[in-house]
Amino acid sequence: MASIEDCSAGECGDVAIPSFSSSTNPNLVEGALPGLLQNTPSNIARLEDVIEHCENHRKYLAHTNSPSDGEDIRWYFCKVPLAEKELAASFPRTEIVGKDDYFRFSTRDSLAVEASFLQREEELLAYWWKEYAECSKGPNHPRNSVAASGYCSNELYAVEEERVGVPVKGGLYEVDLMKRHCFPVYWSGENRHVLRGHWFARKDGRNWLPLREDIAEQLEFAYHCQLWRRRKFQPSGQFAARIDLQGTREGLHALFTGEDDSWEAWLVFDSSGFSVNMGGGSEVKLRRGFSPSASPKLSQDEMHQQMEEEMDDYCSQVPVGHLVFMVHGIGQRLENANLIDDVADFRRITASLADRHLTAYQRSTQRVLFVPCQWRRGLELSGESTIEKITLDGVPGLRATLSATVHDVLYYMSPIYCQNIIDSVSNQLNRQYAKFLKRNPGYNGKVCGQAIFQPKKLLVLSSHGTFTGGL
Repeated sequence: MASIEDCSAGECGDVAIPSFSSSTNPNLVEGALPGLLQNTPSNIARLEDVIEHCENHRKYLAHTNSPSDGEDIRWYFCKVPLAEKELAASFPRTEIVGKDDYFRFSTRDSLAVEASFLQREEELLAYWWKEYAECSKGPNHPRNSVAASGYCSNELYAVEEERVGVPVKGGLYEVDLMKRHCFPVYWSGENRHVLRGHWFARKDGRNWLPLREDIAEQLEFAYHCQLWRRRKFQPSGQFAARIDLQGTREGLHALFTGEDDSWEAWLVFDSSGFSVNMGGGSEVKLRRGFSPSASPKLSQDEMHQQMEEEMDDYCSQVPVGHLVFMVHGIGQRLENANLIDDVADFRRITASLADRHLTAYQRSTQRVLFVPCQWRRGLELSGESTIEKITLDGVPGLRATLSATVHDVLYYMSPIYCQNIIDSVSNQLNRQYAKFLKRNPGYNGKVCGQAIFQPKKLLVLSSHGTFTGGL
């Protein structure tokens, strides 16, 4: 996969070259391991100890004193959801992740994901390379297709409750390391690609952006071979060692310069090999391990990212003392209606208020978990199709608005459909509460519900006197 000049297998020691043809046991994909549920206040403190004593972790430590060397691995998740049956190994499309394409997990979330990754590294990498090979077979094997064996099918998670991963972002999301997905726990949502950031590139002179994992693996191989010790004059006149990389561009390679304690690496996109100056137009500087932004003044996006990380780190350290279910009212079928985003905004507002009005001790003892309850989008009422057929044509926008709002009120007032709505709300609440208890056994905090449409909440409570959770 990687071609290194003047570096034979014997000279490189025991470093293993990643293989596209690695196999894995499909049966290992199913089910969840108890060791995945580690990002909780009770045991977050031992994650560093788990990583420290993990044998696989040693190879990721910094073995030189070069400023380009580090050991801080960070995990990222894509802003854009994966399409149905789209394989995570096909992302990102470019060697360097776009600045606005991925969000970074918080320090503690990354720590939890990395600890679980190291415990199953061989198995997880084998599956990832197999999936990557599936994405790279060419025109006769369509990109992002599902493997004939069925490993990559979403049917593995036909039973939603069986899918359990590493809790992140306050327990609202989990990471499936086998399929490299980040998915919501309490509501239906798309999968987002998860990326392990080990090698980074700086394109704009400020931010270090993660490299695609197949490129990072090839650079890691060169690092363990101490490639900079095999420097020679390149066609451009540079005294450097070169490694040809397999990527999306022809002629992609990396150049290593310097000594053990001063080596530097550059990713070069010039296929001619006649780059004049390091840091010119076709090269970007590389480093091993994450490093924060070098700019003392953060941009607005970077400040938002920092606030999100601080909130997630806080949630990973403080136990849930209050569980609040946010139940929407009418209008959730509108195109622009999104309860998930609304609850996220509400969560940020309450966090800001807590910072201002609660003491440090109060904030450190317990927190509130807000869970959106989407009951309408999955509810199909028998009369809806009939209503749509007899509705006269008119202004499309107005008709869609009336159908998604006024009709919901009429359904609720109907004795025929009112019970269907109540059952949908209560079933969704019970399902979400069962998920919460599965992930928080022994929870003895408070449970409450906030409904935008108050009569609905009262009717649900009066109709279900033995409602699970004691709303």
